[in-house]
Amino acid sequence: MTEIDLIVNQFILEDGKLYTLPELYHQLEEKIRSNTASIEEIGEIISTDAILSAKILKIANSPLYGFRSEVSTLNRALNLIGLAEVKNLILFDALAGQFNESPPCKHIKLEDFWRRSVYLALISKRLSIKLKHPDSERLFITAIMSRLGQLVCCSTHSNEVSEIFKEHLNSPDKSEFEVEKELLGFTFNEVSAKILEYWKVPDEIVKPLSFLQNPLNVPEVIKKTYLTDILILNVATIYSRILERDELTSNTGELIIETAETYLSHIDPVINEALGIDTKTIEDILLEIEMDALEILGVIFPNSNLIF
Repeated sequence: MTEIDLIVNQFILEDGKLYTLPELYHQLEEKIRSNTASIEEIGEIISTDAILSAKILKIANSPLYGFRSEVSTLNRALNLIGLAEVKNLILFDALAGQFNESPPCKHIKLEDFWRRSVYLALISKRLSIKLKHPDSERLFITAIMSRLGQLVCCSTHSNEVSEIFKEHLNSPDKSEFEVEKELLGFTFNEVSAKILEYWKVPDEIVKPLSFLQNPLNVPEVIKKTYLTDILILNVATIYSRILERDELTSNTGELIIETAETYLSHIDPVINEALGIDTKTIEDILLEIEMDALEILGVIFPNSNLIF
C-alpha cells in the first residue's frame, strides 16, 4: 500500500465515519448512463433536495454560464447546462460539504483555499473555451476539486503542509509540485485523484488530476485521451498560485503584482506553444476571472464569509 493510499484510508475512516457520496449522485449517474431518462425524470430526482435545486438555479444564472435570459425552472436549467454537468455540480457540492471545517494547519484558511480553487477552476474554463475544448464545464469541476488533497493532508501531515505553504510563498521560482514532492513524496493533486477514485468518480476527472504535475512526461495511454486536460490544469494551477501569492503578499503590506509577461514565463515554452498562450490570452483570462470569482463564490458558498 502506498503512502497516498494510507492517507486516504486514514481520512475516509477518520473517527470511525466512512465518508461517502450522497445517494442522489449515484441515482443520477445510473439514470444518465442508462440513456433512457428524460429531463423531467432527472428533474424529479433533483427536486427531492430543495436546497440543491435552488443552488443549481443560482449556478445556472451565474457568470459561470452567462445565459442571456433568466433561468427560472429546474428543467430549463438541466436543458441548458446538460445532465452530465449537473451531475458534476452535485458531485462538487457533496465533496465541498465534506470539507466545510477549518483545516488544522495554521497557515491555511478555508476561505483562501476555496478562493484559490475557484480561481483555478475559472482559469481552466477560460483556457478550455479558448482552445474549443468540448467539455469546459467538466474541466471547471475537475479543477475546483484538484486541491482537496491539501485539506486531507492537513489532517494527516499538518506540519509538512504548513512548511509547504511557507515554501510556496517564499520560493516563487520553485514549482509547488516540486515543493510538495520534496516535503511529502507526492503532490496534493495525486491525493485528490485517489480520493475521487475511491468514491468511483469517472476516469475523465480522476486521470487528469493524477498526472497534471508533470504534463510533459505522461504515459502514452493517458496522453491520447487526456493530454489537453492535463496541460490546461497544469497551467491553471500555476497561474492560480501566482494570484494567491499576490493576494497574500499584498495583505502583509508587500505588494507584488506579476505582469502578463512574468505569468507567461512561469510556464514551460512547450506547453505555451501547445496551448497557444500569449500575453493577450493571460490578460483576458485574468480580467474575466476577477469579474466572476466573487459572484461564483457567493453562489457556491451562500452562507460563508468567503471574501465578503
